[in-house]
Amino acid sequence: MPKFPYAAACVLAGSLCLGTSSMANAQVGADPRSRARELCAQAAQALSAKDEAQAEKLLEQALRLAPLPEVALQLGRAAEQAGRAVAAADHYRRYLDAMGEAADEPTRSRILAGQQALREPQAEVEILGPSGSLLFVDNHLVGYLPLGGPMLLSATSHRFRIMVKQSRFESDPLELTPSMRAQLHLTPGTSGTAVAILSLSSEWLLLIEPTALEPAQRTLIEQNVAALAKRERASLLSPQRLQRALSKRPAKCLDDPSCQQSVARELSSRAVVRIRLDQASGKLLAEWFDVDGGGVAASRERSCGSCRDSQLQQAAAALGTELLREAQSHPRGVLEVTSSPAGAQVEIDGTQRGVTPYQRALLVGQHQVKLMLEGYSDYQQSVSVESGQSQTLAATLIQAAASESSAQALTAKRPLWRYLVGGGLVASGVLISGFGISAISQHGGCADAAETPPGAPCNFLYDTRALGGGLLGVGLGLAIGGALTIAWPAKATPARTQSAPLR
Repeated sequence: MPKFPYAAACVLAGSLCLGTSSMANAQVGADPRSRARELCAQAAQALSAKDEAQAEKLLEQALRLAPLPEVALQLGRAAEQAGRAVAAADHYRRYLDAMGEAADEPTRSRILAGQQALREPQAEVEILGPSGSLLFVDNHLVGYLPLGGPMLLSATSHRFRIMVKQSRFESDPLELTPSMRAQLHLTPGTSGTAVAILSLSSEWLLLIEPTALEPAQRTLIEQNVAALAKRERASLLSPQRLQRALSKRPAKCLDDPSCQQSVARELSSRAVVRIRLDQASGKLLAEWFDVDGGGVAASRERSCGSCRDSQLQQAAAALGTELLREAQSHPRGVLEVTSSPAGAQVEIDGTQRGVTPYQRALLVGQHQVKLMLEGYSDYQQSVSVESGQSQTLAATLIQAAASESSAQALTAKRPLWRYLVGGGLVASGVLISGFGISAISQHGGCADAAETPPGAPCNFLYDTRALGGGLLGVGLGLAIGGALTIAWPAKATPARTQSAPLR
């Protein structure tokens, strides 16, 4: 990137800080903002002396007193002077965002020209962390969280550090790729370590209610949310992708919050944004469901009067901004799930989230965790996620064949030969028993070869009681023996069980 006109930038930044500091000196009992401007002027002098390190120290002091836009301008100067072109562009962009129309045209033009000439590979990352914490990247001051928008970073490896009160927490190096759009959650961990979870940015699923809303009103709300998403380097889920996902689901899927969330996860949407226009009360109501965080991160309402034209326009724009800021600053914690053996499916609050080892930033509160692995019994645990804390769930899974009543023995499978032999014995027993019953039923019957006339005595009678009884006894014995061969319990093997500690 060609450098911004350095001499002009020095004169401009110095005059801004020196001019404001001279006015502050004329006041009796300077307030924090006045003192911050004095430090800003001292930082400008340090930059003129090529002392970027001293300038950043002074600007950090100024920022702690009052988050003035001039601090971002001076930080941009320091980054540019040190050859960090992307960092300079990021600070200058934040300066213009803070100043708005108040920024003078020459300064705006120079900054925009420098940004357009930037050729270095870069990424845009939305930084989320404890509200009010001070952010540093590669040991260079950035500003207070939450930032006004995504941060512009060079596409390389970076370390992120947050200062929470007097404690500092630093992440491991994170690799950013060119044109990456991502979201980074920073959470204070143990021993000065910041737990950093980087996830790619995705689309928002926008739902506007009621469905019978006038087209003009619906379009106005959608345009405002789309503009907000664009500022956040995100986009709204396209109707085509949404319709393809809904084609596999019930007709009124979008009327059910759980189905809405399921669709959002399937399409990798970052959030479900629900906006309802209640014309009877003249209010616009909104809710932000954080898909990764697993819960409602923000809910707001705003009066829109008659909810027409300019009134609806203003209410929708303000409501969207408030909703997003509340969602970004909603307290979060980190949940880390491990299992022995690893590779178990992780389900959180009834939704599949990944496999172990698993780590994710979640909204604070109670979450139901379920682990599933083929061949092992499901494991369930309720976990409380606290703000800024890292919670670890370590589970030892039990083999699925373990007895649910005692969990001390495994039910072994019966071998195939037992089914074959037992079945043969039962069939033979039934057949022989049938012969025995038939023989017994013939006992005492006439056995003459020729049919005797009616009333004539019979010369020979059947004597089959002993034979029939013997066949019946053998048949019953074979049938009972076959049944026992099949039903007799197989030998069980012991199983070990262990508790899963929650640290």
